[in-house]
Amino acid sequence: MFFIKPELKKLVTKPLYAVLLFCFAITTIYAQQKTGNIQGTVITSDDKSGESVTVALSQLKKSDITDENGVFHFKNIPEGNYDLQINMKGYEPIIKNVTVSAEQTSEVSIQLNSSLRELQEVVIVSGAKKFAEKKSEYVARLPISNLENPQVYTVVPKELFQEQIAVDFKSSLNSAPGLSNVVQSVGSGGVGLSLRMRGFSGASAAGSIRNGMNTNWVTMSDPVNLESIEVIKGPSGTLFGSALTTYGGLINRVTKKPFETTKGEVSYTTGSWALSRTTIDFNTPINEEKTMLFRVNAALDNQKTWQDQGKSKTFIIAPSFTYHVSDRLTFDFDLEVYSGSRNASYIGLGNLTLATSPYKSFNDFNFDFKKSYTTDDLQSEAKTTNVFARATYKLSDNWISQTNFSNAYTDNKANYLFLLINNNPDTDALPLLQRRLMNINSTFKTSQIQQNFVGNFNIGNIKNRLLLGLDYTYISTNDNRWTINSYDASAGNALTPINGNAPFINIEKYKQMIAAMPSPSVVNNRDLRTTSVYASDVINFTDNLIAMASVRWDHNENKIAHYNQNAISPKLGLIYQVVKDKVSLFGNYMNGFNNVGAGMTSDPENPVDFKPERANQLEGGVKLELLGGKLNGTLSYYNIEVKDKLRANPDNPLYTVQDGTQKSRGYEADLIANPFRGFHVIMGYGYNESEYTSGALQGNRPYSTPANVANLWMSYKILDGKVKGLGFGFGGNTQSDSYFNDANTFESNAYTVMDATVFYENQKFRLGLKLNNIANKEYWSADSWATMMPTRQLVANLTYKF
Repeated sequence: MFFIKPELKKLVTKPLYAVLLFCFAITTIYAQQKTGNIQGTVITSDDKSGESVTVALSQLKKSDITDENGVFHFKNIPEGNYDLQINMKGYEPIIKNVTVSAEQTSEVSIQLNSSLRELQEVVIVSGAKKFAEKKSEYVARLPISNLENPQVYTVVPKELFQEQIAVDFKSSLNSAPGLSNVVQSVGSGGVGLSLRMRGFSGASAAGSIRNGMNTNWVTMSDPVNLESIEVIKGPSGTLFGSALTTYGGLINRVTKKPFETTKGEVSYTTGSWALSRTTIDFNTPINEEKTMLFRVNAALDNQKTWQDQGKSKTFIIAPSFTYHVSDRLTFDFDLEVYSGSRNASYIGLGNLTLATSPYKSFNDFNFDFKKSYTTDDLQSEAKTTNVFARATYKLSDNWISQTNFSNAYTDNKANYLFLLINNNPDTDALPLLQRRLMNINSTFKTSQIQQNFVGNFNIGNIKNRLLLGLDYTYISTNDNRWTINSYDASAGNALTPINGNAPFINIEKYKQMIAAMPSPSVVNNRDLRTTSVYASDVINFTDNLIAMASVRWDHNENKIAHYNQNAISPKLGLIYQVVKDKVSLFGNYMNGFNNVGAGMTSDPENPVDFKPERANQLEGGVKLELLGGKLNGTLSYYNIEVKDKLRANPDNPLYTVQDGTQKSRGYEADLIANPFRGFHVIMGYGYNESEYTSGALQGNRPYSTPANVANLWMSYKILDGKVKGLGFGFGGNTQSDSYFNDANTFESNAYTVMDATVFYENQKFRLGLKLNNIANKEYWSADSWATMMPTRQLVANLTYKF
């Protein structure tokens, strides 16, 4: 045993304390560096992602709110055991224990128990409730909500058309209120979609806008990479320009974006007509910091048609990438590579003498819907590449810069079959069909660069959300057309009787006939360049009174026709929230325009640069968002007047005058709701009166514009009990008669088509069965050409989620 003198003990103890204190400090610092992360997912009682849920880390007094995918994060958490807590009115408290290890990410999943009570403090957004939301960053290009926006629009989310097992873009539009005559259409050698909105053609606006930017307007697409479809109503030239919009509105395709968790699904769909469709959606972060995110969607689709001939094959791959460079700078990239091959057959009026003919509508001909008059080999092919890029930079707390770029290139090789209905010398027999074939090779190029500055600031007590933008758009097309006016006549045969045995179209002979032609019958070229400046300000005078003022200046150049033209497009709107964030009264004045270019009047030696054609809309109505956001409705009345339309000179049809006018007015209503757990409904109704108000067609209704249009889809999913996850859906579309020609002497008949589905879904997989066109209705849809629409079809889908 050793004894230390007190004096020596003091000398030893002080340095020892110092050393121990130092070691403790070092150990503490080192221990603080041993941290890990927590990443979790909140799932609702119906196996959907729980959005906007507050998750608390009780021991550290930290909390996080889940994103739209139900994901939350806690980073740099010291090693140890922790309790995650969710306390919400209407739910039993949830406590989930999680262990954090150094330099590791602990994964946790929390499922909310079902409750019959209404949540007041936190809104859980399941797939059903997302139907009733109208979130959009593109409609106004500003961060404003639906109740703050004086324009009418509808957002159809992917959950809805996935529930409906929509296998093509056309089917995805069936639930969008206010649309009519959605049909595959042609133009400049491309096959795309056409539709009608508020009495106007949407051939150039049926999905050609993608993420708010222009793409090519007569190319098909696939819904596999769509997050939502936005139907934006009214002439929208002020923010979207004139090249790819229509006076009735436009369709904006919003693509899926990457997120911070690894997740995916594989889906297979089969059914009638040898349908075989495989899709994949896979998302993952690339680095541990989750600043680099990647997602890819792809689909391979093969199918026959309900007719004796006809098939289609499409493939799409759509990768997307997000890079969060810093808290201020983010890059988004989006690529879409699509190829498709399909039959393109259309029916129209030839030399049929309508004044004396007993046939006044397509139904009068009693077409056999099984007969196509074509061959599988007569295909229209398209290869499309769409590129989208965005750089978002936070300039300050109040200002954001967005630099957007879009480029689209399409190579088309089209082979069209046009069936023209002609007089039959035997007046007691059905009319005859003239089979006109067209071969068109074309390319489409659209490039757009856009710079936006978005500000959110106050001037005194008045809140402003300001958009300042610059835009340059380049559109170019080239097409060469060869026409065989009558395939049967060239073979020495008479015209084909309706429902008769049409002679076989020999594809090799068809190619030889085209090769024998010395030159194309028509050559078309476009070179359009538009430079634009625009501004839009949303002003909150009070919490309830909001105004919008917007203006756009366009400089349009047509390099082929050698003319330049300027146009100014204003937009004004007013919102008064009768009940804050629940009920809004709105009114708007909106303008759309079309650069019509040069033409001949009475002096062929001096062509005139005509003024831009213009459409002006006045609209008013009410918007509702009730039941905690689970009920969303709009009722509006609109009046659109178009002036300065070109028409043939009544004194000399070889010349043109610019005094044509047109009116379109009506009202629309839509309701999207999740009124009680498991049940959701989307419905819409539109009434439209359209007429030409000058010229030889004065008083006539424009073709393919039905007066009444309505749609409905409702479904119910069981959320409790032994059959939890089982669901049922039912709905359809209807539209009234419309004229097939502006002379109003021939009709496209009214129709009502109903569909139904049954499905079972849980967190890992979904099984669905759907019957399209339950009653096996034979009906037509029409634009400038008419097409027979599909008969009854049974479709089955299996989706596995991982």
